[in-house]
Amino acid sequence: MKQFPLLSVCISVIFLVLLFTGFQCGSSEMTSAKLYISQKNYEKADTALMREIEKNPQNTEALYLLGRLKLDQDNIPKAIEVLDKAAATTNAKEFEKDITLARTYAWQVSLNKGASLYNRSVTLAREAPEAKKDSIRLYREAAITAYRDAITASPDSTMNYQNLAIDQFALGDYDAEIATLKEGIDRTKSHSLDALLIDAYSAKYNWINQKIQTAEAAGNKQEASELYTQALTTIGQARSLYPDNSDLAAMEIDLYVRSGKAEQAKPSIRIALQKDPANKVYNYNLGVLLLQTDSLKEAVPYFEKALDADKDYEPALQNIAVTHMKLGDRMKKAAQDPGSKKEINKSYIEHFKKAAGYFQRLTELKPDEANYWDYLASAYANADMVKDAKKALEKSDAIRKKK
Repeated sequence: MKQFPLLSVCISVIFLVLLFTGFQCGSSEMTSAKLYISQKNYEKADTALMREIEKNPQNTEALYLLGRLKLDQDNIPKAIEVLDKAAATTNAKEFEKDITLARTYAWQVSLNKGASLYNRSVTLAREAPEAKKDSIRLYREAAITAYRDAITASPDSTMNYQNLAIDQFALGDYDAEIATLKEGIDRTKSHSLDALLIDAYSAKYNWINQKIQTAEAAGNKQEASELYTQALTTIGQARSLYPDNSDLAAMEIDLYVRSGKAEQAKPSIRIALQKDPANKVYNYNLGVLLLQTDSLKEAVPYFEKALDADKDYEPALQNIAVTHMKLGDRMKKAAQDPGSKKEINKSYIEHFKKAAGYFQRLTELKPDEANYWDYLASAYANADMVKDAKKALEKSDAIRKKK
């Protein structure tokens, strides 16, 4: 997920000066409160309104006015709390439009404030990422507070959760980002947040994966093992929500294979294939798992299905060629067993010929890739196609001499 400026919303026209047209005169506290408001003495107005509400908790007007005062003081959570109480009173209908307008204003102000703070952080990160690192973080943390206020004011707005998640991603707080997006999806039922949630899980996976590589490079097996478990848990949670996502499936397979647990990935891939049997990625992934667990013959048809879906699918071409090379080598060694009294069976040659066919397709896809010509030469040589092997090696040498 890249950093980019966040969108704000256009603030509706709303008068911050409190108007009392149509409001009925009431107690002395209400009279005092309105007088203080007209004098812009908001502190005393606040005190008078609190006294009125303590005496008369069902006074909708007093609650509404107090909510508006809290908005003016930029105390959004308290403003929404008081406005909610106003909306729950027996006389709420009379002030329904005013309460709704005040809540909308609170949401717009909070969302715009968050977007402004975050966009400032993006500008600083672009201009001086290291020199302004502390300021960047402060802006983003302040933006998070504003977005939470926006959620308080309007919990059903998808934009709130989207902007908050982007800010949390920028801070590298992937767990908070995931929690925010889940909350947003549960609350708004909006599928537009699903892509962001998948990205959030992927970002956390990539972050853990970097730590795994560092631990492995340092030879810290214990730390790497713990990180593999953490990464598998993360991808497992994502896969439980999005079982048909091929990118997440590929990450899970990669983790299982690298952590020595390839066998555990097979069931989830087979389930995915039942839903989408022609999916080239799923077929390829299962083929890789079978290859990794030395189930060579079982791997071949899955690579073939992947190539049926995409005849130029390079990873599948590579791996099916390797699989046939392994099968041919296995059969060749068995046939050449010095202790065997059976007549030498050269049926293994067919596997090397098939491997050569796939390597040939790879050289056609990438004619300047010297390694593919080397592999092709090896397949030809094992298939007793000596002249073809020589030509492939000459081609490989010529490519390398050009570089």
